[in-house]
Amino acid sequence: MIRQSPLRRLLRKVDKTFASWFFIDQWIILAGRQLDYQALDWRSLTPLIPPKDRYWGDPFPWQHAGCRYVFIEEKIYGAGRGHIVCLALDERGVLLSQQVVLERPYHLSYPFLFEHGHELYMIPETAEHGTVELYRCTRFPDQWELVRNLLSDIYAVDATLLEHLGRYWLFANVKQPGGSSLNALHLYSCNDPLESDWQPHPRNPVIIDLASARPAGRIFLHDGRLIRPAQDNSRRYGGALKFQRIERLSATEYEEAPQRAFSAAGSQYRATHTFNQAGDLTVIDAVLRRRK
Repeated sequence: MIRQSPLRRLLRKVDKTFASWFFIDQWIILAGRQLDYQALDWRSLTPLIPPKDRYWGDPFPWQHAGCRYVFIEEKIYGAGRGHIVCLALDERGVLLSQQVVLERPYHLSYPFLFEHGHELYMIPETAEHGTVELYRCTRFPDQWELVRNLLSDIYAVDATLLEHLGRYWLFANVKQPGGSSLNALHLYSCNDPLESDWQPHPRNPVIIDLASARPAGRIFLHDGRLIRPAQDNSRRYGGALKFQRIERLSATEYEEAPQRAFSAAGSQYRATHTFNQAGDLTVIDAVLRRRK
């Protein structure tokens, strides 16, 4: 784990305090087309910038009836919790409309979407409630019903589902008492993603590393290899995206290796921590410094 020097931490604190007088560091969404993870380029991404009273993050794209949508976390500054919003985009990635689609009396984020049995489901982050919850879409995109808790009595963030070799795997960072939600990746498996009999992996936590543990989006196949997007929080929250190649995944083993990193260095952005694709649409999030 990379540790910052006391001087570096002090300078970051001074910079953050001074900047807060004149600027906001705001999470926004960026969208692009035909962008492979190995060829990500800030210049090829179109920013979708929310009003200055809120931030947008954790984008998950979905295609429905020939249209492009992006489900995101939205949090209004000063509000006690986030909720899930759906953005509708045109074919160029320009924002057409937005609407709140899921609210609960606790914080929601990271709206992981998947299809099963010809129905659409969502696993939003509900760590504040001590659960990993499963919702089914009853009317796209704005009506969702709670199916069940997949996990209970747990502080699990950014739950990410994968179907592999006839079994379902759930990746999530788990915060232990006195610990952090940034550095410990836990793995669970089950025969049916709609059930609640998820079994913890015997090697949990399978990854302990600030630079690669926390999930950053949907796991995908590239050239026959599973690639897991991960957050690099070793220098700051959202310091970079990491793309980890899964080498072994079984009931008894888990191994991964670094494949590529993508950061905001050299761009107008200050951080990034989510990568997802659907069809030809690629979305990420980033921190943009704006004048108040």
